Amino acid sequence: MRARMRRTYRTVAATAALTLLVSAGQAELTATVSDAITLQTLMQRLATTSGVRAEFHEVKEIALLERPLESTGTLYFVPPRRMARYTEKPVRSAFVIDGSRLSFRDDTGADNVDLAANEIARTVVESFVVLFNGDRAALEARYEVGFEAQGSHWKLTLTPRDSRVLAVVSRVVLEGDGAALMQMIVSEAEGDRTVTTFHDVRTDVRFSDAELARIFSLDPSAAPP
Repeated sequence: MRARMRRTYRTVAATAALTLLVSAGQAELTATVSDAITLQTLMQRLATTSGVRAEFHEVKEIALLERPLESTGTLYFVPPRRMARYTEKPVRSAFVIDGSRLSFRDDTGADNVDLAANEIARTVVESFVVLFNGDRAALEARYEVGFEAQGSHWKLTLTPRDSRVLAVVSRVVLEGDGAALMQMIVSEAEGDRTVTTFHDVRTDVRFSDAELARIFSLDPSAAPP
């Protein structure tokens, strides 16, 4: 269960970070050295996109392994609560959150979690969903929020307040420049660390019904290119 919660948190964190990037872009951030970005600027237009697609590169540092694990793939976000992550390398896998259902599939099999019936899983997911709503009060209720900015460069640090979430992940750090999110670092309670970078981000994507069916089919080979 703990391993599945760590996997859930990393995936939701990556998708939430992507949503933050997109929404910040829609807010038309134009900070300069004399006009630093503020937390309110980043939060003010969250969750206004019709759909998001982006490529990611992830490096996971595991204490028990000599070399980090690297993976690449594609993230999708369809508001308000549909998220998908398809990993292409080193192995194909699919991770989908569709409303109250969380599902995972890889070459070893499939797994499903009913978020409505699983309080811990629901808490992990909802901890990041508050970002989508641009609700600063809700964000600060769930996290100790640290924000730093120097000119256009900014860093947002989130430390979970809920002990159940804190037992899985100790901290999430998002760093960006202007409207561009550069990287996200997820530090786990057991000492592992995951660094994710984003590229080829497409915002305001309007997926067709056929594309949505493929994205949320949980088939690692079915997502659209």
